[in-house]
Amino acid sequence: MGELYGEVELDTQEWSDGLASMLMRAAAIPPEDEKKAEDRNWTVFDGPVDAIWIENMNTVLDDNKTLCLSNGQRIKLRDQMRMLFEVQDLIQASPATVSRCGMVYMTVEEMGWRPYVQTWISEKYSKGDLLSAELREYLWYLFDHTVDVGLEKIRNGLKEPIKTYDLQQVKGLCAFLESFILYEKGFKGEDKDKKKHLDAIFAFSYTWGLGASLDMKGKDIFDTIVRD
Repeated sequence: MGELYGEVELDTQEWSDGLASMLMRAAAIPPEDEKKAEDRNWTVFDGPVDAIWIENMNTVLDDNKTLCLSNGQRIKLRDQMRMLFEVQDLIQASPATVSRCGMVYMTVEEMGWRPYVQTWISEKYSKGDLLSAELREYLWYLFDHTVDVGLEKIRNGLKEPIKTYDLQQVKGLCAFLESFILYEKGFKGEDKDKKKHLDAIFAFSYTWGLGASLDMKGKDIFDTIVRD
């Protein structure tokens, strides 16, 4: 709560703003430029909702549009300010909080794994010369043409002792790739050499990223699928 909304320092007895109160206090000051004054300002909360801190947002989300801090200060929000919460679920949120928000629900099936992988490739390898644009395109080609096949086989007929989700498996595949596509691991040379390395690394990462959650019988079957 202190890190988010602010607290009094025990040593100095002075008030110190938290991350949310600092951002909202700065955004509540109207810009001098009249054109910028009409621009929307978004404060994004990305993470799990906790029953304690989310209740402090009730006065922000209703018609008051005011953040009340524990030291008695009040931050009045401008009409251009908006709050956005990206959460996994709303189990800890009270009906009072839920009723103050507009909801957009996106299922895992609708999102799929492709946006995650495209973002991962772009953020991880677009800078530097580890993967050229051609190799990044080729890496995406490998994902696009193989992942759905493997996931479909896993979901239809193979058994997992502990249930997993498609995105969870793909994240595992990306984690393997990330740990091997490194200069210190020998991933260097011309693009033709790197492409050859990439094939081998992807095959290994694909096998263990997607198939590691299967039981022994399922692993034998998945091994055949990967070889095919």
